[in-house]
Amino acid sequence: MNASNLLLTAHQMLSLDIAELVQSELRAVNLSIERLSKRGVIQLPPMMKVENKQSVSPNRHTNVYVFSGEQGKLDSITVVAQLCPEFTAAIVKRWYELEQKTPVFDISNPQHLLQAIEVQAKQNLQLSAENKALSVAIETITQTEHGVKFQQACKILNVKQADLAKWLRDKGWDRYLNEARASTYYSESRGYCETKYSHKEGVKPSGQPYSYTQTEFFILPKGMQILAKGLGRPYEI
Repeated sequence: MNASNLLLTAHQMLSLDIAELVQSELRAVNLSIERLSKRGVIQLPPMMKVENKQSVSPNRHTNVYVFSGEQGKLDSITVVAQLCPEFTAAIVKRWYELEQKTPVFDISNPQHLLQAIEVQAKQNLQLSAENKALSVAIETITQTEHGVKFQQACKILNVKQADLAKWLRDKGWDRYLNEARASTYYSESRGYCETKYSHKEGVKPSGQPYSYTQTEFFILPKGMQILAKGLGRPYEI
């Protein structure tokens, strides 16, 4: 059995497909997926029951994980690379074949339609939970007068530092001042960002004392709200 037989969508792959590809037991593949998920290496995909025609058990229905979308594709390749590295090229080829097909639904088959709805519902719940967590984080920030530093913002928004840095620069929110990130007049005047300066004392390796000005860049609550809405897609300020 393979994912295309379910006729849910041509761009999905089941853990059962992976088991057949690497010539391993489904149980071993599922356990590997769960272990990698617990370690944070991959995201745990949604699970559903399917008919396993290879099973000799009277109850041929079994639990499988469903990989879909770009994240699912990358995660499934990671799973195969961990299980049997020699099959990595094979799964990449399999995904290429799947992506050449047009998504199709067999709406005449109630079981297939129910499975499609179940997978979509689980994906929606996962996305809803992620959005709720982000909303709570943003709400917590907006209840305070202080903003967050650049690295903290990346963690809250779950974005790469390079992506956030590019966004800030493209929108004119930051600049570099004495090799340190600082806010611009544009972002300061609108309450998006703030730069704080503090006088510090230090000691050189030679033992000679010296003083310097520390520059700290903060994204304020109003700025975080805009970033949460606009980062990753066009957004007009």
